[in-house]
Amino acid sequence: MPAFRTREPVLLDPQGPVITMIACVVGGILMLGAGAAAVFCAVLAATGIGGTRGGWTWAAAGLALFSAFVASVGLSTVVSARAERRATIRLAAHGVEATALVLAVSSAPPTNDHHFQVRLLMRISGPGFASFESSNELPRYRVGSVAQGTVLPARVDPSTLVFTLERPPAPDAAGTGS
Repeated sequence: MPAFRTREPVLLDPQGPVITMIACVVGGILMLGAGAAAVFCAVLAATGIGGTRGGWTWAAAGLALFSAFVASVGLSTVVSARAERRATIRLAAHGVEATALVLAVSSAPPTNDHHFQVRLLMRISGPGFASFESSNELPRYRVGSVAQGTVLPARVDPSTLVFTLERPPAPDAAGTGS
């Protein structure tokens, strides 16, 4: 009997074409450069070209393995950048407007570049899909000063449950009144 996987909601950080292109170029450079170095070092280690003997053969083999690892990082960079861009395009084409009700807010560990984060538990609802809950860590600058009960605009792909959150509306400046 086949096991069915339930669709898990995924918060998508939309990727534009320029970011995707940069990621693919960097990944391609890593993949091609390190791949060529891996082949060169493997041939050097296997054949002993250039008088590599003893310890140098092991060094060349180690460099070949390291270069192969770097090439695989480059390949995964290209694959993930293209997948995120595809998901962004699909969300733009097939997504429906939705709302995300913040059920709970708590602090989360900062990002690697020292941005403060918040952990949000949200209930996302809209037309064309059953409401679902999702817990995500987001940089504070992306969601502003959200509190329990805040309603954020969202966009959801009903078939995959990939969603994105829009920035919350800016509060009115004091004294401008609308």
